[in-house]
Amino acid sequence: MFETGVGIDFRQNHLILISLKKSLGRVTVVDYGIHPIPSESQREEWESQILNLITAFFSKNQLSHERISISVPREKAIARFISLPISTKDNLRKVLEYEMPKYIPFEKEEVHFDYCLLKEETDAIHLLTVFVKKADLDPYLLLLKKIGIQPISIQIPSTAALNLFFFNGGAKENENSVLIDVTEPFWEMNLIQGKDWKESFHFSSSAEGRESRMIQRFNRSSLKGDSIPKPTFYIYGLDATEKMFPSLRETGQVQEVLPPPMSRLKWKSGESLLYKIYPSMGIPLKSLTRTPFDLNLLPAEMRKKRKEIGKPIFITLAFLTLVLCFTWVLGVFVRFDKGLKEVNSEVKKRRPEVEAVEKLQKQKEALNKEILEFNKIKSAEIGKLVILEEMTRLLPPAVWVWNVKYTGKEIEISGFADSASDLIPLLDKSPLFEKVEFSAPVTKEKERREGIEKERERFKIKMRLEGRGERL
Repeated sequence: MFETGVGIDFRQNHLILISLKKSLGRVTVVDYGIHPIPSESQREEWESQILNLITAFFSKNQLSHERISISVPREKAIARFISLPISTKDNLRKVLEYEMPKYIPFEKEEVHFDYCLLKEETDAIHLLTVFVKKADLDPYLLLLKKIGIQPISIQIPSTAALNLFFFNGGAKENENSVLIDVTEPFWEMNLIQGKDWKESFHFSSSAEGRESRMIQRFNRSSLKGDSIPKPTFYIYGLDATEKMFPSLRETGQVQEVLPPPMSRLKWKSGESLLYKIYPSMGIPLKSLTRTPFDLNLLPAEMRKKRKEIGKPIFITLAFLTLVLCFTWVLGVFVRFDKGLKEVNSEVKKRRPEVEAVEKLQKQKEALNKEILEFNKIKSAEIGKLVILEEMTRLLPPAVWVWNVKYTGKEIEISGFADSASDLIPLLDKSPLFEKVEFSAPVTKEKERREGIEKERERFKIKMRLEGRGERL
């Protein structure tokens, strides 16, 4: 999860050491050191001091000898922007070896070189190719070997700075950028158009009149023209100062003058001068993340070779993974199909019982419905005993009722009375009855009962249960 990269930046008069840590997509500056060193002409003192500084830095930060990248001084390298036909793409290194005498004043056996692809078009490819004499590069490798360090890459400050610039989102479409490294006794200018690295200039320079010479050099570059937007200048380097910013702005030929972007870098609170070691911070970045300029001057024989067994093992493991995944999916399908068949069989077996239960359930629902209707009727009716009790209370004792009909809402009584007409008002007074009337003419007949034979009035009266009586 946490990866650490170490950079060793060899300059003519300084040694810069830096440690970066990557976590969760962010890079942290763990520690760095800027150390003056003697001239390489003082060989023994130069070697001794460098070895002591590197050893102390590694001990202080408890660093291993893995993921170490170095940079050689820019003045020891020759950088060429080269364009070749697209047909050479598949065999670039051989083509460059053959064409090398065109670009350098040395024999090809005397140099180490590497290249990085800048842009590919339909009919051409554009490269940055860097050449370093073996006599200039090998002493650094032999020196590091004395303390058990073999770097994984060798860069130049230009590529390291531009990798960091792109990592922090500095290059934007439709904008021109000029990156200027001010480190005495040299300065370097790199021109970027949009996201394309166009040119690089490296010159010796003194502090006096430096800003004006920067503008003069820029005016002779491919980024200068009436139709080209004004560029933004980014100033960094050991001898860069904030005083340069206003003096460059005053020329009126630049859009803005700024320190280089470092938004994706995290460092100690209060540290504000990291732009002075901007290229140095880009050196170990290559070992922590993918960078656009993949230049490595390390001799081919010293690079870690991938074992040829790796690819067959990867293919075998990938095949086994696919087989296991297929087997697992097939097993899941077979178990699911078996389970589904068992469920369908059980459902078929239980279907008659389920249908019988469903039939009983429907019968139960029908009976419950009928009971509910009966209960409604029952709750809506007045009890027959209540009706009989009310008639018994109202009718005189001499009245003989021999027939009572009750149809739910209407009651009809038949019988004999001494005066049938007296019965109507008696029954009408009851809160239980309404619309009391004779349903047939009153006649005089002999009442014949055991022990009684008397002429009386025969009546037939009908009445309805009154609404208020329903609540009694």
